[in-house]
Amino acid sequence: MLWESPHPHLDIPELLTTWQWVFETPEYSPGLYTSRSNLGSYINAATKERLDFADVKEKATHLSTALIKQYGLQPGDTVSMFSTNTIWYPVAMWATVRAGGRVNGASPAYNADEMAYALKTASTKFLFTLPSSLDVALAAADVAGLARGSVFLLEGQRDGFTSIHDLIRVGSELVADPSWQIPSHLTNKNVCGYLNFSSGTTGLPKAVMLSHHNLIAQCHQLKQLQLVSPGQRYKILAVMPLFHITGVVRFCHYPVFMNGDCIMLPSFSMDSMLKTIVEHEIEELILVPPIVIRLVRDPIVDKYLPELQRIVKRWSSGSAPTAPEIIQQLHKKFPNTGFRQGYGATESTACISCHPPTHFDYRYAATAGMLCANTIAKVIDMDDPTKELGPGQTGEICAKGPQIAMGYLNNPTSTAETFKDGFLHTGDVGHIDEEGLLHIEDRIKEMIKVKGQQVPPAELEDLLLGHELVEDCAVLGVPDMYAGERPKAYVVLRAEVQPTEEVGLLLLRFVKAKKVPYKRIDEVEFTAG
Repeated sequence: MLWESPHPHLDIPELLTTWQWVFETPEYSPGLYTSRSNLGSYINAATKERLDFADVKEKATHLSTALIKQYGLQPGDTVSMFSTNTIWYPVAMWATVRAGGRVNGASPAYNADEMAYALKTASTKFLFTLPSSLDVALAAADVAGLARGSVFLLEGQRDGFTSIHDLIRVGSELVADPSWQIPSHLTNKNVCGYLNFSSGTTGLPKAVMLSHHNLIAQCHQLKQLQLVSPGQRYKILAVMPLFHITGVVRFCHYPVFMNGDCIMLPSFSMDSMLKTIVEHEIEELILVPPIVIRLVRDPIVDKYLPELQRIVKRWSSGSAPTAPEIIQQLHKKFPNTGFRQGYGATESTACISCHPPTHFDYRYAATAGMLCANTIAKVIDMDDPTKELGPGQTGEICAKGPQIAMGYLNNPTSTAETFKDGFLHTGDVGHIDEEGLLHIEDRIKEMIKVKGQQVPPAELEDLLLGHELVEDCAVLGVPDMYAGERPKAYVVLRAEVQPTEEVGLLLLRFVKAKKVPYKRIDEVEFTAG
């Protein structure tokens, strides 16, 4: 059985690059349909530095001109970003796509070996980083064979290195060529503009090839379901890193498409995040489960609680499922808000599904929402992949749509395993109900087999996370001669709780009271956070 999106079909531009889409096309480009005083912007939450989208267009044009004419950047070349969140990150990103290059984001937490692997895998020609990451970047560049003269600074100064501001000044004195265009024999579906790393369903990180069409389509899909209060500008807080697919879509591209403000946190703390939400009156937050957990448990939230309750209208979570018990606590703390989740992966340019406005109610929060526009899904039997399952039947989720990636760079084997007949095989176990709501249960490779029956670790983790003594946990399968495997919990207790046998027995009884016998945890091991 195939499920189709319930939302109206969208016409997605097929001949535009992402640059042309939001900077050169009157229908979509804020700089062409509104006044300068009404333009949205990227804002540094800490320093208040602001670049409106006219600034971004001008500076990115100068930067791309310098990279092309002084450094030889060619269409198809990869420019990597190794940086925490900064408003200059999207300037370098837009400069790259304007020139027809490929943008690659790398985690600022990478060590030199990990970064060298990323540079080699992405075939990086130029690297932008920060002074604080420069030593790691240079060590990685040496291993990858990238010349030090091709390493630039997004912010700050360091003797002997060129900054983005130096490059912009150089470019401002040169004559800019027109922006790169999609070749006449291709569409934007065939041109890779972005390389984002993902482990996929198995193996080492792979460079996911995202087309210009993928990014444009995802933004159109999200806008179709977007609510903005009358008289308000769209605002988003960039809490998650920009190299992450959510950062690429939601914090770099979507704000320009929406002519909104993206407020970026250079570094994360609960206090700075909460203060920024209140200061900028941000109505909808896109967070990850660990931050949601802190929202309901961290005492610092009480300092801002009345203002947060007044301002925030919706909480949104992605990257991983949020435990139902945590969602219930969030609802209790913020009773007048809504909740939505997005489900997807780097290979789907973020969202395959999300909650439409009709389903922002907390009673739908444990689901992954409905398929985005222009998206088709199927659920296949895990023992017989040729068998498509029906409503309520559990199997592997597969999806097809304009947001599904092109494949993995220089990795035909993994591409063939993951992308079959146009469908992304997600590696996620779940089902779709009669209403068309997705329910994600776990990852195929993480399922625990107890006497031949499948036990999703996430189901037990969600249960334990709801216990007042538990700060964090993981459930794994351990070998058992009789059952094949048994679930074992590794638990981080709240700071004030001592790890004792009595506490362990209490948690075992807690799970036993709520789960059928084959899903019960046989052992608890306490571990440091």
